[in-house]
Amino acid sequence: MEWPSLLDNLQNKRPDALAEILYELNTQSAPPPILETLLQSQPIYDCAKVGEDNANLAIDIVRGCLLDLEPSVHDVKFPELVSKAVKHPNAAMRGIVLVYVLNQLSLEGSPKRPSNKLILLALDELQQKETTSSAEVTEILSIRRYHWSTESEVLDGLVNLLKQNEVVRCRVYELGVQLARKSPHDLSVVEFILDAALAEVSSDDVLLVSSVMEILVPLAEQNHGLSYMERRGVLEIISKQVENYRDSPLANLMLPGIMKFFGKVAAVQPQKVIQGYPDMLSCLFQLLLSEENPMLPIAMDTLANLLCTLQGKTLMQSQLQPVLAKVFGAYGEYLHHLPPPLKIRLLESLEAIFFPHSNPSNELISLLGGWYEIIAGGQQIDHLMKLLNTPFADLQVTALAFLNKICEYDWGVKAVQQTAGAIEFLLSRQQQLDREVKLIKWLVVEKLSLSAELSPSDIVRFTAYVKEGPDYMPTEVNIATEGSN
Repeated sequence: MEWPSLLDNLQNKRPDALAEILYELNTQSAPPPILETLLQSQPIYDCAKVGEDNANLAIDIVRGCLLDLEPSVHDVKFPELVSKAVKHPNAAMRGIVLVYVLNQLSLEGSPKRPSNKLILLALDELQQKETTSSAEVTEILSIRRYHWSTESEVLDGLVNLLKQNEVVRCRVYELGVQLARKSPHDLSVVEFILDAALAEVSSDDVLLVSSVMEILVPLAEQNHGLSYMERRGVLEIISKQVENYRDSPLANLMLPGIMKFFGKVAAVQPQKVIQGYPDMLSCLFQLLLSEENPMLPIAMDTLANLLCTLQGKTLMQSQLQPVLAKVFGAYGEYLHHLPPPLKIRLLESLEAIFFPHSNPSNELISLLGGWYEIIAGGQQIDHLMKLLNTPFADLQVTALAFLNKICEYDWGVKAVQQTAGAIEFLLSRQQQLDREVKLIKWLVVEKLSLSAELSPSDIVRFTAYVKEGPDYMPTEVNIATEGSN
């Protein structure tokens, strides 16, 4: 069908007009004037509204027009060409334009200097009711970010967004954090955004505080970001918030973001948290010993962050050994009766705690062995064997992954040896096990086959298992006897 007829059908809103246009775009190239007309055709955008039957067809047409026309994003006419798409209420439609802009700016040989109009076009996405393109906005502003950082038009646009509702403000905070974490210079460019975010931390709006704290987590993982926040006194403010809300009915709303934040700080600078914020640690241990608390998973992750470094392990043991032992004892109980998803979360946190450091000292190996025995109730793996005999493949995988970690240590190998049925289970060939379970079981056996703690006869059996591979299954041979039919 000829394009004039197709456009007439579109204007007359014929039911099959969109399908015909998309078919033509996919089978033959359309002239640039036709593509431009389609990109600015209101009937297409009317059909693209959320809930419309032909919304996906309309979106595919706009995407196809952009890809075929390949308009330069640096052309002064570009913002007008895509104005209907980029202002559309459907987030998927707006996302097509932002992805196109980002791809064009990222092309090798592109001037990579987005105009102020392009940047403002991207920033407008942050104040939409719904968006799926925050990452694209961040990347667009990352390109030649030192250029727009001195442009009053762009800066005024960002400042205006910081005056909007909390949803919009939090999107701008995310943008600022993602840019700031790249380098100290980048942080200086968006410092006014970060200052606005930090001002929210002392708010009485518990949900907002928790959201902002989660947004700040990636910045806390960078030394220059953490130094900036320390200079602003943020850690002290947060610690006061914990003290104010830990026993409040609002604690479950306020504390999750704060816990995640402190966990990331602890992973970078454990000494700062352990020695400088006792109220925070007291709150953490309180949560860890409260089995019914919905924040238990986040608390588990936070403890893992505190204990994932050598310094963290040493300081926690020397300064908080009694309460730490109490927590590990509770962990042993949790492995018996928590729901499977929480058992998996707990095992993953333990895997991070027991992850082997390079060239560990005898003192560290002994310390970890002591912690393990508190959790397990002795030098054995009975608790893990019970998990391995459940019908949940994801729980089996996580339990084996943790077993694989502790078998890095001689005390872990001895724990396997001293558990009735453990070696037999590891060497068994159970056809019903999931492929991933078989593979990680094979990795455990491979590790044990290299251990000097096992007897020579066990080494032979383990080595044979490793050579056969994770998927090997013994062949059943039926022997016919004389006289049988």
